[in-house]
Amino acid sequence: MVTRIMVILLSAIFSVPIASAQPGVHTAKTGSEVLRLIRNEKLDLILPGAMRDNDVDMWIHATRQGDQDPMFPEFGSTSGYLIFTDLGDRIERAVFGRAGAVENIDIRGSREVGRAFNGYSNKHDPGVWDEITKFIAERDPGTIAVNTSDWLAIADGISYSQYLRLEKILGPKYSARIVSAEKVITDFRSRRILREVALMTEALELHRQILERSLSNEVITPGVTTRADVGWWVREEFYKRGVARGFGSRVGMPRVLYSAVSDRSTTRSPQYVIQRGDFLSFDNGVRYLDYFGTDYKRNAYIMRVGETSVPASLQHAYDRAIKAQKIIRQNIKVGRTAGQTLQSLISALEAADYIYTPFTDESPENYMNVQKKLANTDKSSFSIDLHSQGNNGGSLVTVGPSVAAFRSDRDHLMIQENHLFSLEYVICTNLPERPGLPIVINIEGNHVVSSRGVEYLHPPNERILLIH
Repeated sequence: MVTRIMVILLSAIFSVPIASAQPGVHTAKTGSEVLRLIRNEKLDLILPGAMRDNDVDMWIHATRQGDQDPMFPEFGSTSGYLIFTDLGDRIERAVFGRAGAVENIDIRGSREVGRAFNGYSNKHDPGVWDEITKFIAERDPGTIAVNTSDWLAIADGISYSQYLRLEKILGPKYSARIVSAEKVITDFRSRRILREVALMTEALELHRQILERSLSNEVITPGVTTRADVGWWVREEFYKRGVARGFGSRVGMPRVLYSAVSDRSTTRSPQYVIQRGDFLSFDNGVRYLDYFGTDYKRNAYIMRVGETSVPASLQHAYDRAIKAQKIIRQNIKVGRTAGQTLQSLISALEAADYIYTPFTDESPENYMNVQKKLANTDKSSFSIDLHSQGNNGGSLVTVGPSVAAFRSDRDHLMIQENHLFSLEYVICTNLPERPGLPIVINIEGNHVVSSRGVEYLHPPNERILLIH
């Protein structure tokens, strides 16, 4: 007979299946074990601080089968309510829901030891709610964090109907104590244990091997290979290695930043044939163990007949970009907020004769601003986007401290120990052979901030790859 909702203390969290054999050192089994270790360690070591630092007494995470939750990598495909309560000496972990969706539950220390855990069969049965209501009343939390947010997708997993049901379960007294869980989730995901840093390093090395091979004569034959050919080669390599593309399903292709022989308008076509004299930038990433995503770039130049090095003007523009990387690295510290870090970087780069252009891309409005700022000067302009990285992604809705003028809603978030981030910035420099059209060079790598400063997790982008 199906037992109504039971409460079970967890000292090990749920195992999320791995779909296929994994690359590098991991098989499907070892990859699953590593992810289970990370989940358990984060619950033990990270969750207490994430709740207490944000004055949250209880966190209720509501999920249901058939509607995968944004925090699936952390909690698996549960159906019901995960409730984390700060009891002072520890964070109590309880589950109200179906056991069939979770594995590897250890109930040692629970006052419910010996009772079955089979979930419930009738979602309309008020008795199901009564047990949760009683559980919450016994703990009498002052604040209850719930996964609802008007901007942060990862913290907005609860549906409208689930929220209404939760309000009925809590009653007016405790419903009035609901706050958004976005701060708890931000800290829980962005504060890193060392095993996460190690796993990210594995992902980055796999990414580097594929990315640098794609920008070599092994893949590119000048005058024959198209941009799309390179993109599909990378996708096929991801498939062979058992990883997904970090940016979703579209095919990423190298961009032509400069061409000595082709008009700019033709280089944007996927069928553009890569030519000698082209200067490329390739931005892609892998999704590793279905958990960590990487996002960084490499640059390559296609040598023309008779050339023995990169043209001097391109090398100068690239050197200006790499010089900025060293300045940026020196000014990122644990303990500073994202806003404080941005101001520090602006001051340091301006002191080195760079011109700040907060929004830099090749959109007409922003590019025209760069052109205006760099008119009649040999200086370079810069913009910054040091976004959180890892299982946080790199989009505008990323979780964690992100240093950029267009992410000002995260200015208050502090850079903490083992912060994984993308060291991404843009440097624009005039070229003598292309007056009035500065070249836009985006440099990006994924690294970690420790108490020692920025530590590189993979060889940084410091040289232009040469294709002969």
